[in-house]
Amino acid sequence: MKANKLAGAFLAMGLGLVAMTHAGDALADKGGKPKKEAEVVLTEPATTKKPVALPLAGISWGMSPKQLGDAVDKILDEDYRPLYQKVQPGVKMKALDAQLAEDKSQFRRSRIDFGKLPTGIDSTPLKGEYSYQNKEALLTLTRKGETTYFFLIQERVWKIIVEVKLGETAPLGKVYTEAVVRLSTQYGVPGRVLQPDANRPSVEVDWKDATTHVRAIQRSDTALGLAYEDLGTLGNLSALRSVKPVQDDGIDPDVAAAMRGHTPDAPPPPPKDDKKPKK
Repeated sequence: MKANKLAGAFLAMGLGLVAMTHAGDALADKGGKPKKEAEVVLTEPATTKKPVALPLAGISWGMSPKQLGDAVDKILDEDYRPLYQKVQPGVKMKALDAQLAEDKSQFRRSRIDFGKLPTGIDSTPLKGEYSYQNKEALLTLTRKGETTYFFLIQERVWKIIVEVKLGETAPLGKVYTEAVVRLSTQYGVPGRVLQPDANRPSVEVDWKDATTHVRAIQRSDTALGLAYEDLGTLGNLSALRSVKPVQDDGIDPDVAAAMRGHTPDAPPPPPKDDKKPKK
C-alpha cells in the first residue's frame, strides 16, 4: 500500500510537469511572467485532444465472437507473412501452415464464460473486470510476447486489456510514471489520477474520447495494463449486469442480529409427551 501511494505521488509530479508544459503559454500574463497555476482536481476522465485508437487493427466495439475471431485470423496472417516469405513450398511450409492454424484455433479455445461457477481468473489482476451470471466471457490472444484480453458481454466485445511490459527499449518507457507521461503527451492532456481503494487495487490514470475510455493500470514499476472500454456499454453496465454478486461477510445470523440490537429468537420448546403411564 505504501508503495502504491508513493507511486501515486511521483505520478502526480510527472503529470504536473506535463500539464505545465502544455499550459505554459496560456498561463503567461502580459509581462511574460507565468500566472500562479490553480490546482485542478478532475472528477471525470480527462478528455483527449486526439482520438483514442484501439490497440489492434480491425477490432471494433460490438463485434460478435465470430467477427472477433475473423479479425484475429487476419492479424495472425499478417504476423506470419514474413515467415512465409522465408520458406519454400514443402515440409517447412506445411509445418508453418499447421502452426498458424493452431494459433487461430487456440484463440477460439481460450474462451472462458463467467457463469455460475468461479474461474481461475479470480486469482489474477483481472478480477473485478467482469461479473458472473450476466452473459460475460473472456478470450485471450498472446502474440509477440504480449497478451491481449477481449471481454464480451451479451456476446459483444466491450473491453480490451493489453498487458504491457516496460523497459529500456519499450515504446512507453522504462517505468510506470514515464509511461503515463508519454500517454499524456500522446493524448494531448494529462490524465486523471485515481488512487487505490476498496474497488481499485492499484493506481490508475484515465482518459476518454467520444467513444472510448482508457485506463493505465499499474501492475508494477515496470508493467501496466492498458484497458480500453466502450463508453456506451460502460454507461449502461449496471443494467447489463442485472445479477449482482452476493455479499457473504461470514457472520453468523445470531451474531449479526445482536450487532443490530435484536435478540435472536429462542428455539422452540420440545414437543410434549401426551402418553400417560399405565396403572
